[in-house]
Amino acid sequence: MNTLKTYTRKIFAKTLNFLAGIALTSLFVYSTKTTNAQDSSYARQVMLKLGSVEFSGRGYQDGGIDSAANFIRSEFIRNGIKSVNESYFQPFFVKVNNITKSVLILDNDTLKPGNDFIFDIHTSGIDGTFPVLSITEDIRKNKKKLSKISSKATGKVLVLYKYQASDADAHKWYESVAYSNPWNATGVILLDSTNYTFSVAMYSSREKYFIARLHSSVFPSKPVKKAECQIETKYFPKFPVNNVVAYLQGQEYADSFIVISAHYDHIGKMGPAIFPGGNDNASGVAMMLDLAKNFKNKSYRPRYSLLFIALASEETGLNGSTFFAENPMVDLGKIKFLINLDMVGTGSTGITVVNATKFPEQFARLKSLNDSANYISNVKERGESCNSDHCPFYKKGVPAFFIYTTGNEYLEYHNVNDKPERVPMTAYKGVYRLVEDFIYSF
Repeated sequence: MNTLKTYTRKIFAKTLNFLAGIALTSLFVYSTKTTNAQDSSYARQVMLKLGSVEFSGRGYQDGGIDSAANFIRSEFIRNGIKSVNESYFQPFFVKVNNITKSVLILDNDTLKPGNDFIFDIHTSGIDGTFPVLSITEDIRKNKKKLSKISSKATGKVLVLYKYQASDADAHKWYESVAYSNPWNATGVILLDSTNYTFSVAMYSSREKYFIARLHSSVFPSKPVKKAECQIETKYFPKFPVNNVVAYLQGQEYADSFIVISAHYDHIGKMGPAIFPGGNDNASGVAMMLDLAKNFKNKSYRPRYSLLFIALASEETGLNGSTFFAENPMVDLGKIKFLINLDMVGTGSTGITVVNATKFPEQFARLKSLNDSANYISNVKERGESCNSDHCPFYKKGVPAFFIYTTGNEYLEYHNVNDKPERVPMTAYKGVYRLVEDFIYSF
């Protein structure tokens, strides 16, 4: 980096608290123009690696999540980012139910796991061929017909025509029947008109019946008489995983931190189907590693030390961030601010900032930086929401934003098509530079 930029950064860092509105934004425009254009090639390489077949969807089968953790650690080491402890790892345990075999055959029509259907994660497994009973919207509305069907449901597979639901209450009814199984069915097939998503989060105990979700277009047009289902599972009450943690020392305050976090796990596999997790959240990890790599090489770093946390097991229920927040590797009171990056691979309509209304001063600063430099099309505020890994930290009193990109150019989510090579990275460079400037503003 040239001498002019070094001087600009240094003066800016020392005088920021005394600068007001337009002076602050003008200085950032100047310092930004002295930098080289952000190159996203490293981030793309990271995404391709994390989303590759060898990582098995970064879940809990075939060593996927361990391979991802080892890769991230190797990148920290290769780029000269120091470990907080000797190993870079913070180990903990998580509850996991792996679906290792997933077969669904309707009459003679064999469906493809992940593409044609998904199973709910709470099943304990099943193997057999079962008669089928259907509940259409007409039957649901007819108490006599519904009573007749429900009296025969034990030991059979119910097909629920949710896509025919006439109102919101009807939608809730179909979901309730599927998850409460009031008539002791062997399985439930939910037909929907919206895209379904796979999840590995367990919010209840394992069940002896199964739930399958299908798009209505996949279901055979002729009445189905039988359903063959083969599900094998492996349950782990304590599956070992690791957060991966590294840091760069700040220019002035070595013992206080700006935290950049991103979860590296995804939902893994369902039988042979692999869910690559390109946008969710290989994109966030890629930006975090990109920031670490580039900050290491800067001649003048931010005033505060930078703590990089690659979090495990977000998809199972924010487990990695919860564990870190409850067992912090640094004093939480020394965290100046946390920036959580989750799904940052789009951006045609800008970014949304969760917790913006909780920290209006910091949000105004972030928005002012973008207004001045015009990095991205929009910086939208959003209130408090416990929808990503910022939340456990925020609940412990750590000021935090969760940033995600928005736009309809790429809508794949929790499915087999969220592939890293398909993620457009529309506004990656702009989001990166905005986050970088925001970090320098502290």
